[in-house]
Formats: sequence, structure tokens, C-alpha cells
Amino acid sequence: MEALKNLSLTTSTSIMEIIFPTVNILGPHLQKNRNSILSVPRSTHTYGSHPRQTLDLYPSSTASSTSPILIFFYGGGLTRGDKILEVPILDKLVYHNLGSFFSKQGITTIIPDYRRVDGETGGEGAIYPSGGEDVSAVLHWLSKTDLLDGKGNKKDVHLMGNSAGGLHIATYLLEPRFLEERTLWQGEANLSLKGAVEVGVPFSFEEALAGRKDTLDKYYGSDKDVLTKCPYGLLKAVGESKKSRQELGIPKLLIMNSEYDPVDEILKPNDAFVKLGEEIWEEKIEVIKIEGHNHISPPMALSTGEGEEWGEQAAAWIKGKA
Repeated sequence: MEALKNLSLTTSTSIMEIIFPTVNILGPHLQKNRNSILSVPRSTHTYGSHPRQTLDLYPSSTASSTSPILIFFYGGGLTRGDKILEVPILDKLVYHNLGSFFSKQGITTIIPDYRRVDGETGGEGAIYPSGGEDVSAVLHWLSKTDLLDGKGNKKDVHLMGNSAGGLHIATYLLEPRFLEERTLWQGEANLSLKGAVEVGVPFSFEEALAGRKDTLDKYYGSDKDVLTKCPYGLLKAVGESKKSRQELGIPKLLIMNSEYDPVDEILKPNDAFVKLGEEIWEEKIEVIKIEGHNHISPPMALSTGEGEEWGEQAAAWIKGKA
């Protein structure tokens, strides 16, 4: 979308500066496609005991019992975000648009709400590793529900996290406390964790904006905790364990970042994370650059008819056709 490119070139790539202009650019495109987006139904379910632990399920447009399953964790700086955003210009279409898009790609899609760090807009008192715990709870719910099949067939599952949502997925995949569970999903369980797609994720915070310190301290703890518990710090510990990716129950990764993502908060940490991962596991980690997008726009562009290539690439990877 030319408007997104112009925004990044004339304003900046700073996340806080582009949020509302990006929403204003994409809102009308979503509204034009409202009927198509809402043609895919969603149902809401509870996946845990906390009031925040609910999820929306978008069935695949093909046979749901055999389709791959995608669990998407949205972004929001650890303090914001909802599975349906209450922003007037978006008309309650985000993230229904994402669920609808992947459904039409033949992928059953689950979008959970998760606990957030307390801030000016509210929060549920989330502290590390609550994000990983919420990922875990969704997977356990999925392993037990008969909504999608009822015949006990194995479910092929991929995780996708955008920005802060990707932090929570990385916590689940790299934290030692989830090791036993991850290996379960690689074994005889009725759920098989096949891969994870990380979209615009801040894998470390050395160059995070000063305004993020309060939130990071609330979630992670001390400055040292931020260093060791961020995805890069967890990956470093994985390397020191000398265990293979398979031994640790970590699935294949696809790293995606946008052409106009901020260099300091996203692109440099992405490069460092990929470099370290490739050194540790002695294998290539696939990276896809999302052309023409900024940090906010990729999920919101889905189901607009423009800027959807990244979603098509992710869907192909999930379905093993990349």
C-alpha cells in the first residue's frame, strides 16, 4: 500500500507515532470488505480459569477436522490489545479479519485474549511467565476439546505471534519450565506442534524506548531479568544447554519482519536472534521481509485485498508448501 510507504517515509518508523495513522489508513479498506470478513463465523470459548482466558475460533472453510490449526497471539506492547479491537474506525473487524483470512486459506484459526501488564488502559496484573502460561493453556484446551473433530485425530498446530504476542510464544518455546509439555506435543499426544511464525517481535530490549521501562520492569522484574528472560536471553541459555532443537521440543521457526519496522526495537533484535539461533542449531532459520508494511499494518491488512502477500506466504509455510 502506497499510503503506508508514504507514512513511513514522511513520519517515521517509530511504533507509537504510526499506530493511529496506520489505523486510519486501513480502517476504510476493512469496512469495504466487512461482509466478506464477517462471512466467516466466530465462536467464543473459555480456555482457563481467569476471566481474561477466552478465545475466538474461526473454522476452516474446508474440512475442519483435517485442516491445520493456527493460534494467533496479537500485539499490544504487553499492556493493550483484544481479540476484537474496540476502535470505532475498525468497526470490530480486527482481528476477525485475520481469522477470516486464514480460514479462507483452509486453516482453522484461534485468537485468544491473554493477561496483560497493568498500565494506563487497564491490565490483569500479568507478570512473567504469564504469557507462556497462556500459550500453554490454549494448547491444553485444544488438546482436550472435541469441537474440531471428536474422532481423536491428531491436530497439526502452528503458533503465530505479532509483536508482544510473539514474546509470549517465544517464552513458551524457550523457557525450560515448559520443556516437558513441549516434548509431549512432539510425541504421542493428539496435538502436534509443527511450527511457529514470529511477526515483528522485539526479541530483546537493549534499544527499547525509555518509555517502555516501566512496563518491562513490571512484567520481567529487574534489568537483569529483562536481559535473561527476553527471547534472546532465553535462546542464549538454550545454546548453553548444548541440546538440539528437537530435544527441547522447539518446532521450526519462521521469522517475519516488515520493511518499515523500526531498526532499534525490531530489526536489529531480529537479526541478532536469527544469527544466534542459526549458530546454536547449525541450521538455517527462514526469514521473510514483509514488503511495504510497517510494524502495525500486517495483521490489519488481511482481508482488505491489499498487502496480503505476507499472509499468503505464512499460510503456504503452515501448509508445508513454502
